[in-house]
Amino acid sequence: MIKWIFYLFPLFFLLQPTAWAQSEFGLLSTELSPQEDSSYYVDQAEKYFKTMESSVPLRIKPNYSDRVVRWEWHPWLLLTGYKRNNLILTDIFLKLQKTKYDKLDCRFFEHQPFSRCHVIFDYDGTKCPIYEEFTFNNQGEITFIEAWSDYEGRLPMKIEDTWAERDGVSRLSTRVPGLGDETGRISRHAPWMLEAAKKDADLSNLLKRLKHPFFQYVKELATHYKDVLKGCSPPVLPDPSLPSLDNTSF
Repeated sequence: MIKWIFYLFPLFFLLQPTAWAQSEFGLLSTELSPQEDSSYYVDQAEKYFKTMESSVPLRIKPNYSDRVVRWEWHPWLLLTGYKRNNLILTDIFLKLQKTKYDKLDCRFFEHQPFSRCHVIFDYDGTKCPIYEEFTFNNQGEITFIEAWSDYEGRLPMKIEDTWAERDGVSRLSTRVPGLGDETGRISRHAPWMLEAAKKDADLSNLLKRLKHPFFQYVKELATHYKDVLKGCSPPVLPDPSLPSLDNTSF
């Protein structure tokens, strides 16, 4: 896995304007229906990954919203991309590391997130399985990207629910007010956002990081750098053959 690249990512946060636009209603992404055919959403997701592949021209890039957010769950660094220019720059920057894919399987779904992918990155020989989801607005722009290491114990769904279609999936994208508005532009200060964050620790965490993305990224990197280096490896899970303390008699 690349080591030095995480230290340079925060610089791209500093290049972004800080003004916030107010979204109109604060609806959730699940209120939206697909406005394009299925192949469009698959193509946009694939383009996202292609922007990081070393052999792909720089002109290839997906259709990002100006307020797009990328959230990568631990062991990654949570808020790793914010706003269109930031994502374009960081994706291009990743090309400096020899990157290709052993697997790139993206599919369309009728309900948000409209695109979902299982991929295996090949970082110059280091294999890294990732599950990633893409939320869209009515203009066909990507508004929210959410990623997990593709291992049991790190995914938001049960391992047998391959495409996270069943109830009980623990994703953030469907809980963010504003992603279901016409343009999917979230508003950090909107009353519906602040009220929702009082009841949702993950959403509150997102708002905190959006306020100072550069500082929060550096802080996360400093405290979780060793975890990031293990991000491409499977987590150590409890041995089901061993008795738990709850079932042990003393």
